[in-house]
Amino acid sequence: MKNQTKCWGILGALDREIALLRNQMQVESEEACLGTTFLSGTLCGQRVVVACCGIGKVNAAACTTYLIYAKGCDIIVNVGIAGGVGKGLKTLDVVISRELCFHDQDPVMLKYFPARQFFEADASLRALCCSVCSTSSALTGSWREGRIATGDRFVADSATRDAIVAAVAPDCVEMEGAAIAHVATAAGKPFLVIRSMSDCADDDASTTYDNFLERAADQSAGIILGMLQHAD
Repeated sequence: MKNQTKCWGILGALDREIALLRNQMQVESEEACLGTTFLSGTLCGQRVVVACCGIGKVNAAACTTYLIYAKGCDIIVNVGIAGGVGKGLKTLDVVISRELCFHDQDPVMLKYFPARQFFEADASLRALCCSVCSTSSALTGSWREGRIATGDRFVADSATRDAIVAAVAPDCVEMEGAAIAHVATAAGKPFLVIRSMSDCADDDASTTYDNFLERAADQSAGIILGMLQHAD
């Protein structure tokens, strides 16, 4: 019997990133708010609320706050795609968040709440995700735990990529994860971010992104399905 006393809040920035989840869940109710729709129900025997938050830090933070305080979610997971910048990362490889940061944050912000540069993901969720990835036959590429950097910019040129790597040394870059981590940390909720690489955040990123978006998005969604199946 699955533990249905806890509710998982699952966010993707794009419709495609939650399409697999939406198609498989048993939807009990829908609520339109904040420019999107929050679907409540069960998935793999677990209570879930699933939503497409939209692209960028503000959209992600707003929807995370709503999941926690309006929908009563106990666990926050963000699934989706990213640009791989870590050594050896290729398209369709997976990064599980060990920690997240903002790559466009002015240092003065570190003096104020929450006065930190990095947000550490929940150890139990990380362990569960690693277990799923290590035993899954569905992963196309390799996987690793790593640092994810977030900013309100689609990184698609080598100069920007190199500057971000020099500043915060992430494994991948995207546009929502650290904002979700920030809200979850402030609310005292465990969180995890799962990213499949759609591109390498370089001069070819726009073309590569278009070619690998759907496969990368579905792969991330498949990982959270595995986590839900094996969670207590």
